[in-house]
Amino acid sequence: MYLDNINTSGSSKIKHLQANHNQIAYPFLKDMFKKGISQDGLNNIHDQFLDVTATLLIKAHNDKSILPTIVDMIFSRNREGLFTHDLIWAFFQAKDPYSLMLIANYLDSDDVTDVKLANKLLDFVPSINMTRNDGSEKHKAFFYWLKENYDFLYFTGESFQRTSSPIPYIVATDSKYLCKQVCLDTGKPILPLTKKETTLLVYFNDLDENNKMILSDFSLRIHYENINSWNSWIKQSITKQISIAKSRLKF
Repeated sequence: MYLDNINTSGSSKIKHLQANHNQIAYPFLKDMFKKGISQDGLNNIHDQFLDVTATLLIKAHNDKSILPTIVDMIFSRNREGLFTHDLIWAFFQAKDPYSLMLIANYLDSDDVTDVKLANKLLDFVPSINMTRNDGSEKHKAFFYWLKENYDFLYFTGESFQRTSSPIPYIVATDSKYLCKQVCLDTGKPILPLTKKETTLLVYFNDLDENNKMILSDFSLRIHYENINSWNSWIKQSITKQISIAKSRLKF
């Protein structure tokens, strides 16, 4: 394994890896990670080395193939009371909303420790009550939330390193209202807005958060169901739009 020929302590190898990772070819970095997995949890230095390697694979090489392994490592360590924060940070740095389903799968675990951690990591989802005991229902609710909002998710970069209740992803309700996919890094629409869409957002952004949520949810739903109905609805005044949305959504 790369670094085996460096006759230094484990902490020194970690510093060497951090300082010289640009000189290490991706295959060697991936091989170090694969070979180290079997000894995960052996000691803190080894785990730290794995965490650094995983972070480099994700941040420097955009390797998302290791995400399932990382999630399993996170939950395995958590059961043993071992350090997980750096690995959790690395996982979210992949900026891959679909990978959140790997965490959601633990919502229905038989191990209460798994469930508590999954609840904590996914607590940022506003429409799902993570205090419920029905894991299968929470899993289903999260799946549908992710399916509905994937195109409008914005990565904030918040993590447990900075706050006890991070919100790593938020839904760009303004773009959801317009049914325009956003850039994951900026939360801005990928395609430029038309003059009409810009005008619509002037009125939309003056609303309170509750009405924004109502309009964005209804807009996306009717857009999928019947584009002609959506085109007719979106031409109405913002007050009329809210009235129709509330009556259809039974608010």
